[in-house]
Amino acid sequence: MNSEDANPTGDIDLAEIPPGQILSAVAAARKAIREHPDSAEAYLQLGIALRSGGENQQAHDAIDRVLTLNPHLSNAWLQKGLISINGGTLKEATVYFRNAVQADPQNISARLELSAMLFRAGDFTGAREQVEAVLRVDSNNASALGGLGFIQLQQGDLQAAVENFRKAIALRPRYPEAKQNLGNALMRLGDWPGARQAFDDALKDEPDAIPAVYGMGTVLRHLGQPADAVKQFAKAKDMLQMVQALAQAQGADNNGVRMWNSGDLDAAAASFRVSIAAHPAYAEAHNNLGGVLWQQNKQKEATEEFALAVRADPKFAKARNNLGNALMVAGNLQGAAEQFQKAVDLEPGFANAHFSLGLALAQAGQKDRAEAELRQALVLAPNFAVAHFELGLLLASGTSTLSALARSEIEEGIRLDPKLKTALPPAIATALSAKH
Repeated sequence: MNSEDANPTGDIDLAEIPPGQILSAVAAARKAIREHPDSAEAYLQLGIALRSGGENQQAHDAIDRVLTLNPHLSNAWLQKGLISINGGTLKEATVYFRNAVQADPQNISARLELSAMLFRAGDFTGAREQVEAVLRVDSNNASALGGLGFIQLQQGDLQAAVENFRKAIALRPRYPEAKQNLGNALMRLGDWPGARQAFDDALKDEPDAIPAVYGMGTVLRHLGQPADAVKQFAKAKDMLQMVQALAQAQGADNNGVRMWNSGDLDAAAASFRVSIAAHPAYAEAHNNLGGVLWQQNKQKEATEEFALAVRADPKFAKARNNLGNALMVAGNLQGAAEQFQKAVDLEPGFANAHFSLGLALAQAGQKDRAEAELRQALVLAPNFAVAHFELGLLLASGTSTLSALARSEIEEGIRLDPKLKTALPPAIATALSAKH
């Protein structure tokens, strides 16, 4: 279940913000906060924009500020739950969604998310209560109808499940999960032709859906097409093996991250290599291995791993940023800038990538573009110390005097991170120490 077609109460837009609008949304929210420092709604809009841009920690901080200002704001609890899901803390997410529902029983999105969490925990009764509450408010909510159908399927109420799946599909024609579940319900009712049509429709939407492929194999066997059934079962088996390999890779990768965080770089690298052996195209493990190798001063090997991560997943913005940093250290400024640009194109809310692109452009002599990127980084992360510092140095470059703006940026960077003072060029340090 998801909240794709939910209709939250209130005036806050809780939909994902399109990538091209994230920076403007963050900037607008920060402007609203400057004008109204105690506005819970402004902080909520900031949290939504930052979460949409992938900046989960900053989004978390913004939502915590919302709840400090207004602990009864339902949509803030909803956002906190969504951020927790992004971080993999599902038990916490369940608590936050429940808080959202308690704060506003009419919050459809919160009820749908809570239902999904309860279902995952095996609480079918609780999950059903939530979707039925949604349907009392919005009888044509496709997500709630699909969720209710799935619960009915698990509980053996097959005819009711079929009816609800069909209603959900009519409301949302591209709904592969509902089509798969419809196929399963029809199989259990012995309607093999109907089940075949349902699985065929599901596979048109999602060709690699293992339940639909396996279901199609079962249907074909019952319809007297054993050769075609065998092909479907073989396909499902191959896909399942890939899923199992990915699960093994993820487990080893998670263990590697724990070792890395504990400071045991050798053990972390070994775990990441186990992950890659289980699933050679697992981009996350390549990227993490690259990070460990970089800390071990194995820059060439690290760069190769970052490149493998990008090859495995061309949309992996963090790996592109890491590859760009490695290329910049190696002196390949053009290659670095290309990777940074692709990273910000993929994730416009990725502050570090904007910062990295700004540095690369500054080194390439493109001062105006560099300044714009550094400012973008600071829109997303106002307390980004080194971004303030580098922006100040950029503004001071090519001039004989230290402007007030350059001075303020450098001083803000040093205020946020006093260690940056050691990186001051001698002439700038002298100018800073002089009276304003």
